[in-house]
Amino acid sequence: MKVRWLGNSCVEILSERHLVIDPNFLAEPERGVELVLVTHEHPDHFDIQKFKTLNAPLVAPHPVLSMYNLEGKRAKVGEEFEGVKILESWCLKSEESVSYFYEGILHSGDSARFPEVRGVKLVFSACFPDFLEDYTNSFMKMRPQMVVPFHFSEQKRYVAEEFKKQLDKKGISCRILKVGESLEL
Repeated sequence: MKVRWLGNSCVEILSERHLVIDPNFLAEPERGVELVLVTHEHPDHFDIQKFKTLNAPLVAPHPVLSMYNLEGKRAKVGEEFEGVKILESWCLKSEESVSYFYEGILHSGDSARFPEVRGVKLVFSACFPDFLEDYTNSFMKMRPQMVVPFHFSEQKRYVAEEFKKQLDKKGISCRILKVGESLEL
């Protein structure tokens, strides 16, 4: 399995399925995306023009579907769709948000709280400065194999680096990726 951070909160997963989560990418995903997942309606997570270039089915919370008048499957907490578990998320100023869990990878959107889920290999987590302690405490309980911070700009990379320092002190593996960089799992 290969996982790529494409900038903002956009993640590409290349495994049995080819998924893109939160299509507001800075680096282009590889061709052949089979499913697009969206965590919530904020424009830094969903760009309609970039989504259209992917030409793939959509799973998203109701506000995304209605705001952009899109066809797709409504993401409902507790459901599973094509191997993707749809979990709770707590996103500030979002009408409705979800997290996604697929083959050991948790994408939490903007959430500073995390759903209870077992078998987490990799967590993609926002790294907003006000919530670094909340993230760290959650990961102490969850014990993922690795955390990858996202949702930061190159100018604010120092926030991701501070987050990594906190996680390192607690013995939680963390890796900061560059836009377009991938991990093999």
